[in-house]
Amino acid sequence: MDFTQFIPDIGSGFIIGFVIGWAAKKAIKIVAFLIGIYILSLLYLAKIGVISINKEAFSALLGNLENSLLIFGDKIVGLVHSLSFGTSFLVGFGLGFKKG
Repeated sequence: MDFTQFIPDIGSGFIIGFVIGWAAKKAIKIVAFLIGIYILSLLYLAKIGVISINKEAFSALLGNLENSLLIFGDKIVGLVHSLSFGTSFLVGFGLGFKKG
């Protein structure tokens, strides 16, 4: 078996993983910031009496969001099936996520 045939898979997997990892970290930061601003604005409006917050419904909403993210994560695992591509993708993703 000639191992040089796996070099393009490893290289492309690493580069793609690095870019996606970097972009995912940036996107997570932006989404977390926007969610934080939204929640702070709701708390401020509740404090001054403009709105009232149903705390039970709000916590149920956050629980549903967590469950949907877990389901999405399971589908991604099925997409990365090639060992040579998948391993280098994960290494690149980790480095890209760390550098971002």
